[in-house]
Amino acid sequence: MRRIFLSLFLSCLAAAALAAQTPKQHSALYPSSLTARAKANIARYPWAASIAKRIVEEAQPWMAFSDEQLWDQGFGATITRSHMVWSSGFCAACRKPVPMYDWEIDGFARPWKVRCPHCQQVFPKNDFHKFYRSGLDAHGIFDPKRANRSLLFNLDHPDAADPLHTFGVDDGEGFVDAGHRWRFIGAYLLYAQWRQVVLGGISNLGAAYAVTGEPVYAHKAAILLDRLADVFPTFDFGAQGILYERARYGGGVAGYVGYAIDSAYDVRRLTLAYDQIFEAMPADSALVPFLAAQARRYKLDNPKASLADVRRNIEDRILRDALQNPKKLRTNYPGTEVALSLLKTVLAWPANREEVMADIDQIVEQSVAVDGVTGEKGLTGYAIIAPHFVGNFLEQYLRAEPGLLDGLLQRHPKFRQTYRFFTDTWTARQYYPISGDCGSFAVRSPEYAGLPLRHGEAGGPHDTDPPVSMFTFLWRMWKSTGDPLYLQLAHLGNGNGTDGLPYDLYAENPEALVNDVKRVIARDGTLATAPSVNKQEWRLAILRSPRHRDTGAVWLDYDSVPESKIKNHYHYDAMNLGLFAKGLDLLPEFGYPAVQFGDWHTPQALWHRATAAHNTVVVDGKNQFGGDGQSTLWADGDVFRVVRASSPGQIHGKEYERTVAMIDTGASDFYVVDVFRVNGGTDHAKFTHSSFGSISTAGLSLQPGPDYGNGALLRNFRGDPNPAPGWSVDWKIEDRYGYLAPGANVHLRYTDLTAGAQAYTCESWTVKNATSTEEFWIPTVMVRRQSKQGPLESTFVSVLEPYQNKPLIQSIQRLPLEGPAGDLLVAIQVQLADGRRDLITLTDSVTFTRWDAAGKIETKANVRH
Repeated sequence: MRRIFLSLFLSCLAAAALAAQTPKQHSALYPSSLTARAKANIARYPWAASIAKRIVEEAQPWMAFSDEQLWDQGFGATITRSHMVWSSGFCAACRKPVPMYDWEIDGFARPWKVRCPHCQQVFPKNDFHKFYRSGLDAHGIFDPKRANRSLLFNLDHPDAADPLHTFGVDDGEGFVDAGHRWRFIGAYLLYAQWRQVVLGGISNLGAAYAVTGEPVYAHKAAILLDRLADVFPTFDFGAQGILYERARYGGGVAGYVGYAIDSAYDVRRLTLAYDQIFEAMPADSALVPFLAAQARRYKLDNPKASLADVRRNIEDRILRDALQNPKKLRTNYPGTEVALSLLKTVLAWPANREEVMADIDQIVEQSVAVDGVTGEKGLTGYAIIAPHFVGNFLEQYLRAEPGLLDGLLQRHPKFRQTYRFFTDTWTARQYYPISGDCGSFAVRSPEYAGLPLRHGEAGGPHDTDPPVSMFTFLWRMWKSTGDPLYLQLAHLGNGNGTDGLPYDLYAENPEALVNDVKRVIARDGTLATAPSVNKQEWRLAILRSPRHRDTGAVWLDYDSVPESKIKNHYHYDAMNLGLFAKGLDLLPEFGYPAVQFGDWHTPQALWHRATAAHNTVVVDGKNQFGGDGQSTLWADGDVFRVVRASSPGQIHGKEYERTVAMIDTGASDFYVVDVFRVNGGTDHAKFTHSSFGSISTAGLSLQPGPDYGNGALLRNFRGDPNPAPGWSVDWKIEDRYGYLAPGANVHLRYTDLTAGAQAYTCESWTVKNATSTEEFWIPTVMVRRQSKQGPLESTFVSVLEPYQNKPLIQSIQRLPLEGPAGDLLVAIQVQLADGRRDLITLTDSVTFTRWDAAGKIETKANVRH
């Protein structure tokens, strides 16, 4: 990481030097010609007028401010900013939990206050703004030593003898009571005064100017930008900020006003806003006189005596300062790189065109390196950051450089897979595999994840960018590739229609886009669920029936820590099994780590990443060691499909291999055969948890048993030390989120055929989502094999059948096989209720045979390595 940032730093120094030698003359990405095009579209198309109306409305709060009031919104780095009021805390009044980001903060509706979402009390109880104003120094910066501390009292209890006289009082460093600290002002400063009032004003006003050309918006944005520039280099969240109640959390998370992850986005917004208003500034006769008067009044170093002074202030102290401090912009890839490239572009385009184009090439190359994506885990979270960035980032350049896309696709052919990755991994437009840090327990994903495609909206990473239409970007991708997928996505994202497309104020030819979408949909149809896929670089296989792709899927995630450059946000979840059926996630992941109980290192947060929290096998009670997995067997047939994957490095053993077969039984029904072979260690524990609901067992004599231990958040163990193979557990699923029609009776039956194993039921801990403190205990099954000496060899064999009302399987039997391999050889006979019979054998190869009710072979398959 140090080497990467040293390279970035040296590159940025060179870029900053070039930018300093070449004064900015024009807007790079938002020239006046673009505004003219927007105004023409607004006049012609109702959808464009609607977007413009929304953008203008979002800028209105700042229109009520005078120039002096706008200037006063700026603040210095003299109050500790906090990323949370209290990450795992509660309300100081009602004592109900208010973790993470649940405090209600609105800088316009409740200035200098935060509100409890439960009791609606506001904090701090003192008039902090009055206290703040009393401490302003000669430069207009708050100095806590100058502030009048007699103002620090609860306004509702002004009597010094009142026990509540100091209750809820915050001097900028928090309210402390019984050893707890609530950083009301520290969080308010970050989320309201900075993000809503100052940054939000700059961004919204810049966007309003870019679509209307009205000088007043540019004037007000320039005042906020210039005042921010006075203080921007003094901000360093790494030295001044609090994250999870700790200073310099994780060794010091750098950043400007906020921590680095957010600062990269913040700087991007500032950079684009400056580019938007740049060409309006020379005609603003009131700007320089006002800023010059403020500079004299507050004894500022820059006299602001000319427009050149103002531009230099903004460019040097915001844009160039950020360019020279990439560590303060450290965020998820490619956020840092995109921010730096935009800084270079806005400062010196087109003189540095060659360098910027090289940056774009490098960004795309790494963003598509692993099956079209970065390889970062968190399929619906961190893995979508790069595709979102690339679409948003490129579209801004493609307005001026339309030929850029063809060259990128030619030089980086994996780019053609990027947006298909998120259709291939999406089942029935309802579920994505929850792999890595993302998602919530058993919750659907009803929106396409690869790009923000909300009907009637333009979006971008963190939804903080100026209007950038991903519909236009998809049209460009279609024109460059001919792949109907892109226009099918545009059609889907627009509510399965074309009215209003492309919601792009800067579109050159909206009618052509609409006509192309109509033509492709008429010829190729709407977006359909993908067939079975095996993403061998990302290590994710998904099995789907070709006859009923939307009725279910089985997925296998077969690595934990990949060899790719991006190793963040993984879980210790190699060989993790997932199952979608009957409209529900029947083997749901627990989701994003539960950081709301303190930070990333609490038992709750660590549990969601632990191997025992996933539907896989734990060896010797340890989390997996990491490493890539390899797919060693793959077949996708009409009735029968199978995947096998291996990753022995996960356990530092000889074998860690899972074979999963999906077998159809009807038009919308199937069952799953699961064989997991493990060789290594002395203790093998296979965990399986389903969704909300209750369980019943057959073939087990359960008694209270010992806890599993090993730091796992599991409880209520009941076990049978020596069950006969063929025992089963039936989950009656509770549709907690109301996804199904009333009265739906969905079950998942698990039948275990493992020899020489102990059987346990227990409960696994989880929470509703990554901010809630609503806790659940989920019914779980553990199958365990142990030996005194290693290496232990185990072959876990099971069959899973999702069903509604009544099972379609009548009986399941494991047949004996003779041979030197012993228990490694598996033969399973499945008798269906309609008289059909299946035989599945798993050795080095996998065979499947189905006989109809009359005893005639109906289907046969033989799959080899």
